[in-house]
Amino acid sequence: MPRINHIILVLAVYPPEPVVSAQNGRDLAMHLAREGACVTVLCPSPSRPIGTDYSRLKADRLPKVSREDGVDVVRLPSFTAPQSRLLPRLRESWSFGRHACRYLKVLPTPPDVVYMNAWPLFSQAFVARYCRARKIPLVMQVMDVYPESLLEKLPRPLRWPIQWPLLTLDRWIARQAARVVVISESMRLRYQDTRRLPPEKVALVHTWIDDAMFQAMPDRKQSAAHYGVPHDLLTFIFLGNIGPVAGVELMIEAFHKAALPTSQLLIIGDGSSKARCIRLAQELGATDRVRFISDPAASNVPGLLSLADVCLLPMRKGAGASSLPSKMMAYMLAGKPILASVDEDGDAARCIREAGCGWIVQPDNAQALAEGFLAVHAIDWPALAKMGNAGAVYGVVQFSKATGLARMSDVIASVRGQRRNGRGGAA
Repeated sequence: MPRINHIILVLAVYPPEPVVSAQNGRDLAMHLAREGACVTVLCPSPSRPIGTDYSRLKADRLPKVSREDGVDVVRLPSFTAPQSRLLPRLRESWSFGRHACRYLKVLPTPPDVVYMNAWPLFSQAFVARYCRARKIPLVMQVMDVYPESLLEKLPRPLRWPIQWPLLTLDRWIARQAARVVVISESMRLRYQDTRRLPPEKVALVHTWIDDAMFQAMPDRKQSAAHYGVPHDLLTFIFLGNIGPVAGVELMIEAFHKAALPTSQLLIIGDGSSKARCIRLAQELGATDRVRFISDPAASNVPGLLSLADVCLLPMRKGAGASSLPSKMMAYMLAGKPILASVDEDGDAARCIREAGCGWIVQPDNAQALAEGFLAVHAIDWPALAKMGNAGAVYGVVQFSKATGLARMSDVIASVRGQRRNGRGGAA
């Protein structure tokens, strides 16, 4: 009987948390188990979104172990910080890394491979050090470019004292991995350049969406009745986290400025900026045309997107330079054209141009976005449908679940059997 590989997945989020990284982690765990691997998931107790009751899954002082979908899931009693605040998030990263390594160290036999999609930078550093010491091949998933994305949020005088120590730490972490998996082309180039990694060590695997969800879209009228919104207006939809990077307030201002007849803007989601966005809509006197919907269930995304004629992708300047938002993938797979306010030279803009499924306007510019709304309003329905179909074709090729799992499985298979040489590379 052939030996079954034991693979540990160290994941910062995991279902029932509804975020895309959690769904991708479970998809990968189940896929590897079906391929014959013995799979163990290490994750924190679920905590996102804020306010959800996860008491039955909470690990108190000891790990909580369960068998889910053919996979051993170990929820660790680490500190969690679902609120977007710097110091608690740093503590969350430190705590999860320590608890993960504490569990790994008491395993009777070490795993054959560790796959890690953990909080930067401390969680990553703890796990990388463990794998280095035991010469275990590590596949590290990078979802965002840290510490650069963190430094951009800090006042300039605070950046300089911590920039180089954090960059040095992240470079060391990346060099411990047998493969570094990134989610966009610009991120791949940046990691090769700034972390000085050889091209063959950096793999590009887009995050994925379960495209089966969108193969039979729900009826628009029924969805509109369910959520209590009109079905016969030109409908623009934003779906996702309403946070500082999303640029939702500017989107509301631009929609109000465009003053489109017989149209509505649906903002679907929650986040730290939602209350400000609601107040803004009230101050503009736009509450009859700007409506907010809260529905965190990932299974309801197709029904929500069935309401859209056009989907919106606003991002603050610089935020979309090296990321592909999961909402953009969902928009494409749902067959909806996209009006994007993003960096012209970023990955999101590149994908929309390649697919031929939307419009790109300058970010952080309410007037440019208002003109984008007007341009969309002038397009007839057949042209909108054609653009949406083009996005769906592109999305299946690039962002489908089958594509993503095949690519990630190939990356993991490529490091099986490798042993570390102790000098930041694989033997």
